[in-house]
Amino acid sequence: MAILDESISPSSNVRRTCYSLLDDPSFEDDDSGRSVVIRSSHLHELGTKIAQSIRSQEEGALLQEDDVQPTPVESCIDNLNFASWDEDNWHYTAASYSRSEAVEEEIKAQRFERIAMYVIVMDTINFCFWPYSDIEEATPSCSYKKNLLEYEHLASALKLLAEKDDPISAGCGHHNSDGFTRAEDSYLLAPQNLVNLTAESFLTMMVPLLPRTEEKDEENIYSISNVTERVRLLQEMAQALLTFHQGSATYFISQANRSADMLVHNILQYFPGFRDATVDPDKGRWVAFYKRAQILVADLWAALGSEVGDTKHGTDVCNFIDMAKITTFADYRIPQLLRGLSVLEYSPSLSETIDNGNEIKSSSMDELYIRAATVVAVDLLVEDVKEKVEGCKQNINAVKMDWYLWNIGEKLDREWRLANHHRVRTIFY
Repeated sequence: MAILDESISPSSNVRRTCYSLLDDPSFEDDDSGRSVVIRSSHLHELGTKIAQSIRSQEEGALLQEDDVQPTPVESCIDNLNFASWDEDNWHYTAASYSRSEAVEEEIKAQRFERIAMYVIVMDTINFCFWPYSDIEEATPSCSYKKNLLEYEHLASALKLLAEKDDPISAGCGHHNSDGFTRAEDSYLLAPQNLVNLTAESFLTMMVPLLPRTEEKDEENIYSISNVTERVRLLQEMAQALLTFHQGSATYFISQANRSADMLVHNILQYFPGFRDATVDPDKGRWVAFYKRAQILVADLWAALGSEVGDTKHGTDVCNFIDMAKITTFADYRIPQLLRGLSVLEYSPSLSETIDNGNEIKSSSMDELYIRAATVVAVDLLVEDVKEKVEGCKQNINAVKMDWYLWNIGEKLDREWRLANHHRVRTIFY
């Protein structure tokens, strides 16, 4: 496996630039200083609770004192393992895919290709679910309105699209001269179909598959915002696969030679819409986060890879051996949770903005500080927990910690136990 030099390693650059931002003087020293700080004492407290949960799960008994009533967060920690990718049955697994005339190896190859394309499509449009509309900003006049769309709804709708041609009797896919498989024309998420997608055809397919609110409910909707940009990104991704990678997700993934870091690099190279980086407006520093590129690699690993060397659907190309390089996925749910746990503290002005439901400008210093602090805090939390569970079987990295915290954050947010998350209109998260 080729190891990327630190200067061109995407994950290394995310860490380097995020840690650099956290070196800025904070609002505690200067009212105009960095608007987000990490509270080490609360981070260590959280690390202790997570470590206790991991130990108790491995030992088969909770370590919680009998006479101590757990907090809502502690209850979540005690009852959530490091969740598997399809823990909640939201995702497409090709379990029902079959072709009567195909041999077993062809079936396996098609299942892998179809799942890989599903994951790539999902993470191409995995961003910014909260806007009520594309033009209406969060103002007092519309603050009562809420777009209820979440990741699970988009993932489930795409799953239903992917399953539409699972049980047909036709042949099995396209095989290139080098043996790599392309998805069949009947597969709606195949690159050759996505390049012809329009905003209208996308909505025609997706809207009937989303949840519905009550007819009299004028305050809440399930709506896919920024459809034009989402479709453009899908076309861009699909055209890149057709132009440079034989229209095959399997071929594209294989070029990384089982390196997660290299696959992130290749995603950024061929899919411009994943280039989640900017220049900070204060000091002109380049800052990278690569949230969707990294989560795409992580999702491929979870869906099609293995930590113990097993093959899935006949191949091991997603058995990435450097997953520890990937950082947490700097979006809005993790900082929302970490702020709720007092691991992150915001300046008074930033707190007021977020608590009032007002939007933050994309690439503003406030946004950069929130995202950078999230990356650094999760890194620190991983190291803290690893020290406290030394000798346990659980292999902990930033990806698993992100999934773990994200599940807790989703649960608490649905129970209205968390304050507002920050709001930024963006294609990156």
